[in-house]
Amino acid sequence: MMGVFADFALVEQGKQMHAYAVKVPSGSETSVSNSIVDMYLKCGLLDEAERLFNEMPARNVVSWTVMITGYGKHGIGKEAIRLFNQMQSNNIEPDGVTYLATLSACSHSGLIKEGEEYFSQLCRNRWVKPGIEHYACMVDLLGRDGRLKEAKDLIENMPLKPNVGIWQTLLSACRVHGNLQLGKEVGQNLLTLDGENPVNYVMISNIYAEAGYWKEYEQVREMTKAKGLRKEAGRSWVEIDKVVHFFYGGDDTHPMIDKIHQVLKEMERRMKEEMGYVHGVKFALRDIDEESKVESLRVHSEKLAIGLALCHGGWDEARVIRVFKNLRICGDCHDFIKCLSKIVKVVFVVRDANRFHQFKDGLCSCRDYW
Repeated sequence: MMGVFADFALVEQGKQMHAYAVKVPSGSETSVSNSIVDMYLKCGLLDEAERLFNEMPARNVVSWTVMITGYGKHGIGKEAIRLFNQMQSNNIEPDGVTYLATLSACSHSGLIKEGEEYFSQLCRNRWVKPGIEHYACMVDLLGRDGRLKEAKDLIENMPLKPNVGIWQTLLSACRVHGNLQLGKEVGQNLLTLDGENPVNYVMISNIYAEAGYWKEYEQVREMTKAKGLRKEAGRSWVEIDKVVHFFYGGDDTHPMIDKIHQVLKEMERRMKEEMGYVHGVKFALRDIDEESKVESLRVHSEKLAIGLALCHGGWDEARVIRVFKNLRICGDCHDFIKCLSKIVKVVFVVRDANRFHQFKDGLCSCRDYW
């Protein structure tokens, strides 16, 4: 049950389950405490998770790994490293998942040198051997830093057979750094390995779109349609007065949708006047006119969720608005929420598929490194 509340970030229900766990004998088991810490981390309540972790009478390798993972998702890589080192000082040996959490934390925080050091430590470990997921973490680490050739060389020279996930990681880095040539090569490898996965076609088409190669973009999209493939729809949700509201991109089914659009347009007007905000139309990823691109960006699911929260009095400076998304947040929405946090003086916490973003006073905790 705690895992369900964690995945959907249902913090109020999670708190109630935590209160129940305190009252029953089985609630004191370490595995239960681990799940509660994980729930608070996935709901963005880092302080609560830290307090509970520090109060645990007994901690196992999972306890430490959960906390290291949480720090990584929140972009606090140095804290994750501190905890990894403290864990070893307490004579608890890290397992493969702990190393993975630590490498991921280094990647999310741009700690390149530290990530390389821990990967070397893993490769020298007598009891834990690096798996494909650890190599994928290193590809992500190098790729985010723009070292695409090194990342590709690592894939080609590792002692394991490359899988779809590791090529997807490199393709994502190619998109971030605009390397179309390498992206095409990696994309071909992906389609050879797994030509029935819609995610691969979406990633390849997006690289073409961002480079302005609309003909190639349409060709990939047509291939996807011909195969009858559909990608997972992007959706966001926000909890207001103990009710969870879900939104899809372009969603017009919410009873308050007109007011949501009104609030978002008013915010855009203020952001343009006060901060010179402009839409990142390249993130619209469609060969349409600029005005249509702006309209398509305005109805992204995370913006609709934020618009609803603002309609319900999200102006209180002491309030934190928490929004959750099943896919990676796009660049335009990221810039939009940064500006919005400056204008309305509200803290926005957004959990996407990869990590947490805390927007405050015009800045994001990820330091635009995601």
